[in-house]
Amino acid sequence: MLELFLKGCCEVEMIDELDWKLMLELQKNGRQSYVDIAKMLGVVEGTVRNRVKDLMDKNIIKIVGVPNPRELGYNFVSIMGLQVRMADLRKVAENLAQKPHVCYLAFVTGRYDLMAIIVTRSSEELSQFIEREISELPSILRTETFVNLDIIKGGWLGLDTTQLISNLDISPLKGGKSKR
Repeated sequence: MLELFLKGCCEVEMIDELDWKLMLELQKNGRQSYVDIAKMLGVVEGTVRNRVKDLMDKNIIKIVGVPNPRELGYNFVSIMGLQVRMADLRKVAENLAQKPHVCYLAFVTGRYDLMAIIVTRSSEELSQFIEREISELPSILRTETFVNLDIIKGGWLGLDTTQLISNLDISPLKGGKSKR
């Protein structure tokens, strides 16, 4: 995935083959030691350290911990197309972007004005979200929801789950304490 992305978007001056190999290794395991990566790539540890710092400083890569929503009980992923009154499009988008279950939101062309990826624990929770959150916005004219049966490619790595995770009630998980 990263290979195709980089070949299509990055200028030659921005990254070279070593940067590209480094990014591929970090994508496999962002916690690998620089010493181990250096051995794999046939360079010294200082080169890896400097290259990673440079790539991060240029905002080309970001090394983060990405939670797996499925392991946290969020097994129900759906994609929703929304038609919105054009005069209120930005306002509706800003409102939806604040909802923890909305993990991806984009303005789009075509039949819909916005596309959202919504992650919930169950179909019942999705139904409550639509009833309590979506239907409360009068500027939303129409929605169409596509329920994912099985994710073939992309999985959970491409979703922004920061709000969802920060609002997670962890009490049922291994005896943890609730945030609320």
